[in-house]
Amino acid sequence: MRMMVISDIHGNLEALDRLLEHAASRNVHRVLCLGDLIGYGPHPNECIERVRALRNCRCVCGNHDTAALWDTSPYGMSLEAREAILWTMDQLTEDNKAYLAALPERLDLADMCFVHANPYNPKGWRYVMDRKYAMRSFGYARFRLCCIGHSHRPLVITRNHFFSATIDPVKGDRNYDISDTKRRIFNCGSVGQPRDRDPRACYLIIDTTRQQIRFHRVAYNVEKTIAAIKAAGLPQRLGHRLKKGL
Repeated sequence: MRMMVISDIHGNLEALDRLLEHAASRNVHRVLCLGDLIGYGPHPNECIERVRALRNCRCVCGNHDTAALWDTSPYGMSLEAREAILWTMDQLTEDNKAYLAALPERLDLADMCFVHANPYNPKGWRYVMDRKYAMRSFGYARFRLCCIGHSHRPLVITRNHFFSATIDPVKGDRNYDISDTKRRIFNCGSVGQPRDRDPRACYLIIDTTRQQIRFHRVAYNVEKTIAAIKAAGLPQRLGHRLKKGL
């Protein structure tokens, strides 16, 4: 089976559409979306509807998804994130609000788990960016592989190391062997707002037959998203940071 894992779309329709076009020829059987479909970007309803229309897709909630429903307070977010969430609240259709409200906080499939932030406290929204939170994650559940998002940075995490899953534009996509018994956490990066200084949309594919994970980066028309952010009256810095992947 080949499973595509995506996260942190953040209302960036242009990035999502280009990524789905890229993935269309890669024989994906299932899609796992790790949340934050909305927030920051100018097309929240359209992005939710794209994900809902995907065949064999399951999705978990992210912190921006819950904030848009007042399940958590947007006032704990940065000023720009808060402004975008308050704007998003006014845009969402009732049908899409109901979809977000029904999203689970975590999915478990065989020896794999899928969650937005971390597996031990999914709605605590702690970033797995250092050894402390990595060890909490490994200690909580007996997964072999765990896929997360939230930080917008593609990573491979073991009990002892953090590896950046950066992709050289010349060398192309990057493979990781998972045929051994070592437990790993993979951060799939962000579709709509990468923060690893690479503006291209990011996702990964798990191939359970070949026992391999492959990270992909996809270029999209960043200027088109920036123009849509401006037209929506959202904070301009949300567009500018897309250019540099910050």
